[in-house]
Amino acid sequence: MMTRSSLPARCSALLGLSILATIVAVLAQPSTRPPRWDLFACLVVAAVAAGSAVLFLRRRPAHDPGMEGRHWWVEQRNGWVGFATWSWVVPAFLVAYAAVSPTPAAWEIVDAGSAMRTTEIEKVLSTKYVSSQRTGHYTSTVLVSVPFDQGAKTSEAEMTSGDKPRAGQEIWVLFAPSSPDLGFFVGDRQSLEEKIGGRADLWTVCLTLACLAFCWFMNLFGRWRSDPVAGLHRSRQHGTLHALPVSVTGVGVALDERPASASVTKHLKPRICLTSAEFGDLYLYLDDIVDPSLLAQPLMGARGHVYWRRPTRELPYANSVGYAVLLLDGQRYVAGWLESEDASVDLPASALVPADWALPAVGEARAFHPASPVETRANSTVLKALLLSIVALAVITLGVGDVATVALAITSVLAVLIGRRRAGRQVKQHLEALVSGGDMSTGSIRGAG
Repeated sequence: MMTRSSLPARCSALLGLSILATIVAVLAQPSTRPPRWDLFACLVVAAVAAGSAVLFLRRRPAHDPGMEGRHWWVEQRNGWVGFATWSWVVPAFLVAYAAVSPTPAAWEIVDAGSAMRTTEIEKVLSTKYVSSQRTGHYTSTVLVSVPFDQGAKTSEAEMTSGDKPRAGQEIWVLFAPSSPDLGFFVGDRQSLEEKIGGRADLWTVCLTLACLAFCWFMNLFGRWRSDPVAGLHRSRQHGTLHALPVSVTGVGVALDERPASASVTKHLKPRICLTSAEFGDLYLYLDDIVDPSLLAQPLMGARGHVYWRRPTRELPYANSVGYAVLLLDGQRYVAGWLESEDASVDLPASALVPADWALPAVGEARAFHPASPVETRANSTVLKALLLSIVALAVITLGVGDVATVALAITSVLAVLIGRRRAGRQVKQHLEALVSGGDMSTGSIRGAG
């Protein structure tokens, strides 16, 4: 039986698989005549998945208990949003390419009964090398003999090749044997097959995979299954893990010291105030998407340990301590960036965790993830932007002309970028609203107690 918490994950998986199917369909047949009903069907399924997720978020109960798991949901959410945003250029480009690449003359040859055969270049009339950065190709005019049913016909043809053509060289020709008036095309076999519904060339496939892999690496590598508790075990083995027993004394919003550049405005971040008997006050800054107003009641007065590891390189942040995990006694955790109140005071030497320190087993602790209206609105905004982008691509598949295709493809990409930016602005406005109701200097907010 499907639970309410699993529905968004299932919709997201269906959305991703539908877009992947769209990409595969384009690479399998990049130059088929429009309308592209195969692409349209894939995009319709993607639109249904995105729309279902939006409806679920809109109707989500106000007191939904949220979803707690072993992985840090903030990293997962931000990683997937970033991947979807930056990789969207791939399906947008491919769908647009599939719409503008078909050659009407080639499909007229197919309708008349096409054939592909080899022929020899009788004479090279002209050739020119066209260079572009590190690559280049030859554009040539050659004389070839095409074996039509009524007899061979020698004609001029334009061709592009990686090597300089020469007389007597074999090339492939696409033509309709019974219809010499339709003309012909010359080139290598793969490029001619692509013109009449064959697969994309290996270079296009590799470039597509490379773009997706790059976006995945930049956004999801180490984040899509982020497990801070497992990271604590690794840091302990390397002798870089520190810990202090703490209690939570406040939850609010404050300006983070990062970035340190005076020319860049510092950002408001959710902040948990911690007190240690051995050291004093520490501050754990969280990601913007975490709603501090929902953390105050369950965390105030809670006890546990804050674990951290220092950055591997020196950072220009005066009070920063390092990446940290607040592990409460109830085996729930939050992860963020730890800062001290006074950087001139050294942390106690006893804070270094020995190799035999007992840590919770990997997979035992659960990430604190209350259901947040702010997170819901931000995710809904991103999904609505994706839905708009999918609709734009679906219209392209119906065949709307080259100019409209380019305009819709650009609109599709911009809609995703703007949607992500708008979601971030919604989160920022929520934090600013919390600050307006409290003391900015201490980062406290009303209701934090």
